[in-house]
Amino acid sequence: MSRALVFPPEAVEQLAGLYAYIEAASTPTTAARYIEAIISYCESLQAFRYRGTMRDNVRAGLRITVTENAL
Repeated sequence: MSRALVFPPEAVEQLAGLYAYIEAASTPTTAARYIEAIISYCESLQAFRYRGTMRDNVRAGLRITVTENAL
């Protein structure tokens, strides 16, 4: 059974802020590509939700992952 990915309002606001920051420093195309890469990576966690290194010493259940440069 697949779970639906839901971005909380705070995450949506942060993505919008990041888009605006990148757009001002670069171009709308670059900003859109960067945000789409973040969303795509988050969506991939639905299939591989146990990916990453456990970091219970920081916070219970926390996993750290590394992404490649999507740009």
